Amino acid sequence: MSNRKDNGPSAIDRDYWLHRSEGFRVDSPDGRVGFVEELRFGSSMDRPDALAVRAGLFGRLLLIVPVEQVEAILPQERRIVLRASPRPTAIERLRALRGRGGREG
Repeated sequence: MSNRKDNGPSAIDRDYWLHRSEGFRVDSPDGRVGFVEELRFGSSMDRPDALAVRAGLFGRLLLIVPVEQVEAILPQERRIVLRASPRPTAIERLRALRGRGGREG
């Protein structure tokens, strides 16, 4: 049994819009996450495996979000909705802190 619940024309539409989602806003149940910077392909060029999402106040964090986390694609709004809020790794949080230059406030 496939993990993919999309079959038929809706699956084609989903793949079509995944391929054209660069620049789309990404939201989660907790609010805005960021914007799709690029698509990541690994197993196949037919469908991206992940979205690289710029997040954080100045877009300093780069989150790699598996496409399985995409709940909905709203092309008219240029927006992607995730099933859950992605959490940056400890390394990403450390890099973001170092990027501030150690300034407080």
